[in-house]
Order: sequence, then C-alpha cells, then structure tokens
Amino acid sequence: MSQQPNPIEESRRRVADLLAHPDARGVLLAASRDPDAKLTFVLTRPLDDRGRRGCSPLAVKIPVTAHAGTAVEHEGRMLVELRRMRLGDLARTVPRYVESMQVDGRPVLVSTALSGTPMSVGYHQWLHTARHGCVRGDFRLALGWLAEFQSATSRESRPLTWVDEVVEALRGRWDGHPDLDAALARLASAQRQFAGRPVPRTAVHGDFWFGNVLVADGKVGGVVDWETGLTDGWPLRDLARFVLSYLLYLDRHTRQGHAVLGHHSLRRTGFAPGVVYGLLGRGWMARVARTALTEGLSGLGLPTKWWYAVALTGVGEIAASANDDEFGAGHLELLAGLPMRPRRYRGVR
Repeated sequence: MSQQPNPIEESRRRVADLLAHPDARGVLLAASRDPDAKLTFVLTRPLDDRGRRGCSPLAVKIPVTAHAGTAVEHEGRMLVELRRMRLGDLARTVPRYVESMQVDGRPVLVSTALSGTPMSVGYHQWLHTARHGCVRGDFRLALGWLAEFQSATSRESRPLTWVDEVVEALRGRWDGHPDLDAALARLASAQRQFAGRPVPRTAVHGDFWFGNVLVADGKVGGVVDWETGLTDGWPLRDLARFVLSYLLYLDRHTRQGHAVLGHHSLRRTGFAPGVVYGLLGRGWMARVARTALTEGLSGLGLPTKWWYAVALTGVGEIAASANDDEFGAGHLELLAGLPMRPRRYRGVR
C-alpha cells in the first residue's frame, strides 16, 4: 500500500509566483505589529502553478517573526484537521488549506479566502453597540454558529481541567506580580463551582472574538484565524472569549471619564469597564451578555449557574495568553478586582 502524501508538504511554488505575477490581483488585508505579526494578502485573481487564472480567491499569510511562523504552521495543520471532521454545511465557513510555502525560512500559509465583512466593522460603526437590536443580532449570529460548530465536533465528556490549565499558565507568566494571588483566589472560586464535573470536549477556535467572524447577507460567511485552534478542547473557552471581547471594547469611542452612549451607568474609566458593566451591571447589555453565557452552557448540557465562573476563567485565560504584556497585565488586574460571586455594586446598573 502506498503511503499517503503529507497534506502540509511545502509547495514548489514561491510566494513571488503568487504575489508578484503581473496578472495577479489582490490586496494587503492586514499588517500586524504584534509579537506574532503577520502580513495577510487576499488574492482576488490568483494564478495556479502554470500561470493560469485560479477560480477562488486565496488568503496568503506571511509571518514576520519566528513566533508568528509557529502560529501560521499550526493554523495550516488545524485547517487540514477541520476538513477531516464532519462539519456539514459549516465547512463552507472554514477556510480550506491550499498549500504551504516558505519565506526567509518561515512557513507561509495559503488558504481559501472567505466572503464577508468582519463583524468588527459593524461593531465600530456609530451607535451600533448602543442599539439593543444590533447587539442581539451579533450575539445571535456568532453564538449560533458556535453552537452548531460545537455540536458537530462534540466528543465524550471529561472532568473539566480548564481552570487548572489557566492557573498553571498564570503562575508561569505572572509569578511575583502583586495581583497574582488575588487573581488565583477568583479562579479557585470558579474551580469550586465546576467541581471537576464532566464537560463535553469539542474542537475549539481559540480566539473566537467578533473580529474573526465574517458576516455576509445576514449570516456568518466565515470564521478565520485558527492559529490557536484545537481539535479536542474545552468549548467554554470560545463561549467566554466572544462575550468578554464584545464587552471589552464598548467604551472604545468614548472620551476618558465620559458616559458611553446607550449604556447609562457605563463610563470610560480604568481598564475594561465594559467587562465589569457586563458581568455585574443591570442594564440591557448585561442581560444580553449573561443570557449568552447561560444559553451557551445550557446548549452543552451544563448548569447555567456556571456563567460567572466561566467568565472569571475566561478573563484569566486572556491574562495568561495575551501576546501584549500590557493587555495581559490589564486582564490580570481586572480578574483580581472582580468579586468572587456576581454581586452588584452601587452605581453599576
């Protein structure tokens, strides 16, 4: 029996064959300056290895650093593994692996480009997050897709070790930080709620925030950037990440010290006031956020009373894994300042 070829085997084509050909058409979509920085090109008129026009747009992801190269290589393998799963109609919303190349000794990923506009574009439009209907629509689309994805990739349940993993990562990154002990105390409180109860394992995106969700014609057209994805992980991670990231930027377009439009008791003060508002407040945004968490838990067959413990652990995971140290430290301090239980403070409505 002949051995099957490695699906990640490096292509003989060069990146220049794709990007520098005079007949190729495309656009530089993103140029990040993060520690895992990458250049992402979308070729709207790609050419095949014989110089003929291709039929589908392609995304070409080029890492700028060695760390970014590792992430890009992992994403390629993740996309291949996802194609081996029975995703049904969801398969059209996941990029398809095409080929791998190299630039300066670093791996380059070529995948299909998906149609749609990042949900972040609508999010940052004037008054979008001040409107109940717009916000509910975003949650319905993204978390509806997530529920289908988790159902399609569900495996047997195992005792939840998510908190232990976050605690270990926090200790390794923030040893000696003055807020570490208080943060760990919040995670211990979450752990007591979970009490090692079995939780279904599913495939996990790993960075499921609204900027990675593409919207087309009122539906999810794609979910991109699978660099931290897992084929076998804790589904609570993606649920927490979407809700927390949506709350995090509510005050982005508000001047320091001023009230955030559409959210009467939310003011731009300190780090991540939107997260505190969403988890501890009484306004409609808080109800949307908490409903999203409880419905996500219910869909997995888990107790809805876990919603706050899931949020605490999600904040801790961001503190442990954020590429930017300042961003990670902000989440560590945020976690340390949150109450053990979701009691409400005066002035937080």
